[in-house]
Amino acid sequence: MIVDVQVPWLRRLLFALLAISAIALVWNHWGMERRLQLVPNGRFAVTSTDDRGGDGGSSVSSVRRQGSRLVLDCDIGLRYQFPFCELLFTLAEPPDGLDLSRYDTLHLRISSQGKDAQAPVRLFIRQFNPRYSRPGDVGSLKVHEIAFVPAHYPNGLSFALDRVGVASWWTDEHPLPMELSGHERDRVVTISLSTPGKAEAGMHTLVVERFELIGKWVSPGNLSTGLVAMWVLAILAYLAADTWATRRQLLHSSRLQASLRRANESLRNQKESLAQQAHHDALTGALNRHGLGEVLVGQARHADDGMFPMSLVFIDIDHFKQINDKAGHQVGDEVIRQVADIVRAQVQRSDLLARWGGEEFLLLCRRTAAAEGARVAERLRTELAGAAWPGGLKVTCSFGVAEWRRGQDFSEAIHSADAAMYSAKRAGRNRVVRGA
Repeated sequence: MIVDVQVPWLRRLLFALLAISAIALVWNHWGMERRLQLVPNGRFAVTSTDDRGGDGGSSVSSVRRQGSRLVLDCDIGLRYQFPFCELLFTLAEPPDGLDLSRYDTLHLRISSQGKDAQAPVRLFIRQFNPRYSRPGDVGSLKVHEIAFVPAHYPNGLSFALDRVGVASWWTDEHPLPMELSGHERDRVVTISLSTPGKAEAGMHTLVVERFELIGKWVSPGNLSTGLVAMWVLAILAYLAADTWATRRQLLHSSRLQASLRRANESLRNQKESLAQQAHHDALTGALNRHGLGEVLVGQARHADDGMFPMSLVFIDIDHFKQINDKAGHQVGDEVIRQVADIVRAQVQRSDLLARWGGEEFLLLCRRTAAAEGARVAERLRTELAGAAWPGGLKVTCSFGVAEWRRGQDFSEAIHSADAAMYSAKRAGRNRVVRGA
């Protein structure tokens, strides 16, 4: 029955998970892209720089737009040791920066004209890190660098941003601990394109048609982790459902078996119940007089001389009639039941407790002399007096203690304990009196 129910459900679940996984993987591979365009339609400030600013150079640069393209015009002068012109995209101002860690690919379409058209163009990414960078100090920005020859890529080129490594000359000038020496892209301040490192004097022109960063909204690694987590959760859900169904079947089987056992044991239980009722008090579960007699006769038949001396403790609930009159018989029954429970909890398992009358109990403590029996009675008196009772009642008990010795008539010991209990009542109740 379980298999018939679960197989269609499991099949639908597997088809759904396979479809979701396939769609997610295909979409992640062919789409799910985020793009940041610097050219065309860039939203960032674009400027040009050259070696004149504090470097003592004589190169002159300017930037202009030509339709959707950006054009860097550079007249290289050789007054500075490393002359250069640079097309600069400012993404943010330190200490802020633009997080490019979500992008993994850079797509460029650039052409170089004029002097050194076959020379490599350099791309710089400058990163701010408050652990070593200082606002206002451009030299403290970590420089990432890569060089390429635009003429080799007439249709444009794409490469992973991880290939743009930290410039070795910057590392030499700014030694950092190993944990800070790698490439970073979480606070990029500027991205720039620069003329060759050893440019010839004269005019150089860089034409930028496309400059775009590409990344996935969800990285392949995160997508794989998510799909694995989805499959794991689905498998756990299936196992939980299978376990639940199996338990239901086992429970059904166990119920059938239990029903058969109950039918087989019904007569025996009825017999035992009748025997229990014949020997025990229905309200408290304690022995009744007949049950107590049966137990004592059985112990005597086995010649259990070790049962003597035995303390007989009569327990009588004080002012019980007032409890019935004021609180009702239902509360009175609850008080009787609670007295029995407290006494049973405080004595040994071998001791015998019997309900002797309406509100009277008889406790028999084996191998217990009267002095020890009186101490037991005092402990019980304290527990009963300090207990919480229904309706906020204050309930106390009076105790009479006598010793039943080997060879002594039982009725004589009973009479002595009963007389001691009445002495406790006459003396003011809520006390223990030891008989002669």
